[in-house]
Amino acid sequence: MTAENEIIGERTKEDGGTEISGTVRHIRRTNVLMESCGWTTRQFVRLATPALIVSLPLAMVLLLAALPLVGGAGVLVDGEFVLATSFSGPLPVWVAVMLVGSALSQAVVLPATVIMAAGAMLGRPVSPSTALRAALRRAPATLVAGAILLLEWAAITAIGVWMASGTQALWWPILVMVVLAWAAIPGLLAVPALILEGRTAWRAIGRGYRLATDRRIRAGLRLLIGLLAVPALAQQGLVRLLTLVPEAAVAAVTGVALTTLGVLTTVFQAVVLARMFLFLMAHHDKEPAPAFEGIVRLLPDGPPAPARPVRALAALLLPGLLYGGIVLVNPLGWARVTETNVIEDWVLDGTQSARQQEMVRPPESGGAWLPLSHSSLVSLHPGTGRGPVMVTDDRTTHPALIRCADAACRDTSYWWAEQERNGATDPIEAGTQLSDGRLILTLWQRAGGRTLDDDFELTLVSCDQDDCEPATEARPPLAPITGSPSRTTTALAARPDGGLNLAQAREESSGKATTVSFTLCDNPACSRPVRTTPATLDGFGARSNRSLAVAAGPDGRPVAALLDDRSGALSLISCTDSVCSSPRVTTPVRGRPSDRHPYYVPELSGLSMAVRADGRPVIAYRDEWDGSIGLLDCRTTDCAKVDEVTLTGPGLGRARPALVLDKAGRALVAYQDPGERRIVLASCTGTRCATTGVGRIRYGLGAGLSMTLGRQGRPMIAWADHRDSRWAFNVTTVLDTGLLTGP
Repeated sequence: MTAENEIIGERTKEDGGTEISGTVRHIRRTNVLMESCGWTTRQFVRLATPALIVSLPLAMVLLLAALPLVGGAGVLVDGEFVLATSFSGPLPVWVAVMLVGSALSQAVVLPATVIMAAGAMLGRPVSPSTALRAALRRAPATLVAGAILLLEWAAITAIGVWMASGTQALWWPILVMVVLAWAAIPGLLAVPALILEGRTAWRAIGRGYRLATDRRIRAGLRLLIGLLAVPALAQQGLVRLLTLVPEAAVAAVTGVALTTLGVLTTVFQAVVLARMFLFLMAHHDKEPAPAFEGIVRLLPDGPPAPARPVRALAALLLPGLLYGGIVLVNPLGWARVTETNVIEDWVLDGTQSARQQEMVRPPESGGAWLPLSHSSLVSLHPGTGRGPVMVTDDRTTHPALIRCADAACRDTSYWWAEQERNGATDPIEAGTQLSDGRLILTLWQRAGGRTLDDDFELTLVSCDQDDCEPATEARPPLAPITGSPSRTTTALAARPDGGLNLAQAREESSGKATTVSFTLCDNPACSRPVRTTPATLDGFGARSNRSLAVAAGPDGRPVAALLDDRSGALSLISCTDSVCSSPRVTTPVRGRPSDRHPYYVPELSGLSMAVRADGRPVIAYRDEWDGSIGLLDCRTTDCAKVDEVTLTGPGLGRARPALVLDKAGRALVAYQDPGERRIVLASCTGTRCATTGVGRIRYGLGAGLSMTLGRQGRPMIAWADHRDSRWAFNVTTVLDTGLLTGP
């Protein structure tokens, strides 16, 4: 039995009277949603034709037009295109054209599909071209009705957002929005009322609400499920399935799948609207048969066109394959990266205690609160296994490590100190990785667990793949000081011979000078520390743990860079001999006089340093005054002469830049771009730099950013994404910089 005979019953009269009566009886008995699923499955190829004729060609034109507008502002994240910049220039115009074009095409495609679906249900099939011409004639009224309904749904959304902004419990605003949506959704029946009965926009909307009056609960729920819930669930299910697709094919598969789902959604929604409209007419009107006959008489005349599955399949595949081809060829040289939310969308819900509100509880912690917050990220290291290791510290209780079992950091494990640090007041400031993969971290502790005002000493902690423990059990005090270590900044670097270089900047109590000293260690435990002659920098103040960096030259000699927290001056402290008996100080960046309070702690300052194979330092720093990112490429080992590059203009960033040297000797600098809300990677040789965006900041500018080179020499960037109570740690691995090959 054909689908038409199944719906309308056996035809016994040529005038169609018995046919219409059979249609009314059948529609009254059937379930709207189940019948809509069946109709969509059987008639998909025929009902999808309006969308294939109008929407998909428009989508292809917009896709091709977007390429020159996007230019180099894109990035391929896990095989899919992401716009790694803010909308500026012609992009907003293109987006507006895209939205207007999509709305206009939908104002024609959906009514045309409703005409075809209703015609098939009433035994009067309509061809796609005839349905499209009829929908075009009714397009002005359709747009007016759509504008009215859009304002109604915008008001519902605004109410939900307003309620959510004033409460921590999101279930209450969601419940209110669902109730409002259930009450408003019968207004969408204006589409079949307008296109099938020829009503004006206002009368069509009123007709939809009147039809649903007698069956408001059932009709509203069915429309809500069929028009909104089913498409939303299908979208979520498709997104989850796409995570299983190999990266090489993800772009093409995603394009084809989303195109097919979009057309399928339009067809299903049109079938639900037509079926529900006829169902409510059959139950609402005292004499529904004449109303059904009126719809049949108003259906446009024209011979039904045969279904062409091959053409429909080709039309569905073409946009997705075009998108996949563009991503595969990558004609504009977008960078290819993998990005993992190591701590994805962790939210502080406000129900914990004041202490627990700065912590989170991952599944691996066994129910314990892991001491992590959006400001915990200290540094990133290649690690001893297949993936990197992040060093974190919540600044009050426990240091912690996040270990990645794979290069993309999709499988993680956590380690944190079981006991709170005994007497330590400052967080882990410094860390470095040895050639054997072990991490060495610095930690202040009170000598003998004494009172707050007694002596402190610096300890070293050694971490392997399994655990962390003191670097040695018996050794002389590494860096004893009197009083609180809050005025001391520490940095640590590994030496080529397996030892360590420790740098410390100590601000004098007067706040008018800072001394910088080195402690040289010939082994990771630093069992025989050698302290060098300190260098005094008049007028310097450096209390931020981001203001000091240290490195080791090719012969192991230490070199340190210090950024003044108040004036923005940057000085380099280098050594003329192996024991640094006469340290030399140069100031390649002169500061400016400052009238700030001497206890002012800046948000902008920070620097990172590396040393080339010939001993020349390279320094990336954030300017204290305007937040711009600068790069110093020293011509000499003491930075007496430098080449300076400004990578960005002024901007209120929160994280210091991160610097590494790649195998070719280029300086790679990762930093936040506050204006564009993205993570940027710059590749520099001398004063010539090329930049590309490698990550999009979703929430806001976090306080942590660190970079290292993975085992295959690829840049790996860890960064914090934070706004209010929502935050995440991300690890971005740059697989290919596209056309960013360096100068």
